[in-house]
Amino acid sequence: MIKNKQKLTLLLISVFLIVSSCGNKNNKKPEHVLTINDVNFGISESGYQDYLDSLLVIKPDSAYLWQQKSMFLYKARKYNLGKPFLKKAAFHDPEKYLDYSAFMKCIFSKEYKESITEFMEYKERFGDSYVMDHTYNFYIALNYLQLNKFKKAKAFLVKSKEQQFNDFPKDAPEEACHFLDWFYLGVADYELGNFNEAIESFNMSLKVYANFADAMFYKAKCLQRLNKKEEANTLFEEAKNNKQSTIIEANSYYEIYPYQVFHKQRVAN
Repeated sequence: MIKNKQKLTLLLISVFLIVSSCGNKNNKKPEHVLTINDVNFGISESGYQDYLDSLLVIKPDSAYLWQQKSMFLYKARKYNLGKPFLKKAAFHDPEKYLDYSAFMKCIFSKEYKESITEFMEYKERFGDSYVMDHTYNFYIALNYLQLNKFKKAKAFLVKSKEQQFNDFPKDAPEEACHFLDWFYLGVADYELGNFNEAIESFNMSLKVYANFADAMFYKAKCLQRLNKKEEANTLFEEAKNNKQSTIIEANSYYEIYPYQVFHKQRVAN
């Protein structure tokens, strides 16, 4: 049950939006951009959903509000509940949220085929770009890795690499391309049995992220398959000793990434 103070906050926000809308010369309803901190709700409290519902009564076509409703449910791993809201966000503003929806389906809800479809649709409608610090081709490749389509995964990782080389030219190739692109390119080659090529990619990843335990682990597996057992065993131990140096992304707090061996447990405050 919402507390009286929260009820009053919702009422004041609603009144403010109504008054603002009436005073708008173009008779357009304003886009609301308050966040959870503005109303002092805890991040997992149902009161925040009530707050968003109150605003959506006034602004039902707000892609931002629908995205906010979905985001907190996805982070709580309630994907089925969040999915309809995410769909509405992408419907009302596909240029802003269709790629975000595809990302969420790749990393959060693991709907890999749907994620590929949405990324390809976005590229066709609005062009190629980046979401959550990575290329669309990067996430398409992750989807294919999880579907065991390793040749396709490698092809899209090569596209992602070339895209970054063009967009962020550097003197050193390992700096122009994100270390996770190198890591997953190594994973794709590992799955394809191209162990020497995989080691080269893992080495590039490790040039940027020196103690990257997951890259060490898969490099060790490649060495093992090449019958370099002593070198492999040494590297396995080094990977275990550096297990805190794992995949660190903005959303790795909530989800384990594909092929991630080591991960930090989410601990409640």
